[in-house]
Amino acid sequence: METYFLGSFKHSVDAKNRLTLPAKFLTKFTKNKAMITKGFEGCLELWTSCDFNERVSQILSYSQNKKNTRILARQILANSNEVEIDKTKRILLPTNLKEIASIKKDVMVIGMGNKIEIWDIKTYEDFCRTANKEFEKIAEKIDDENVK
Repeated sequence: METYFLGSFKHSVDAKNRLTLPAKFLTKFTKNKAMITKGFEGCLELWTSCDFNERVSQILSYSQNKKNTRILARQILANSNEVEIDKTKRILLPTNLKEIASIKKDVMVIGMGNKIEIWDIKTYEDFCRTANKEFEKIAEKIDDENVK
């Protein structure tokens, strides 16, 4: 049975840019390695190596003749790093990615199924205020688009 990353957790980044991951998220990572990359809406994404490789393969399968494909590939691949999960369940947030996501100290770590998102707490709260207002409309629209 497939296990997913689920739930949300408030954490803090320490003075050395290290973030402790929720214990329940650690079981999916092998060899204490993970891939971190620029995400959408201002967050970072943390992937298992296997799932990240599938994501990269998907991106590279799109036509490289299309400008949008090249932009997506550049933004994700140029802003990706392998990180090690240390013995105390921490990862080191790369400085460039920490800046991209405007992460200072307090963060929300949320499970998104096959990946984990890491948000600056204020950015996440702002996102939630907007998204909560649209939640039901979006669900209905997605249902309408996917009805056969």
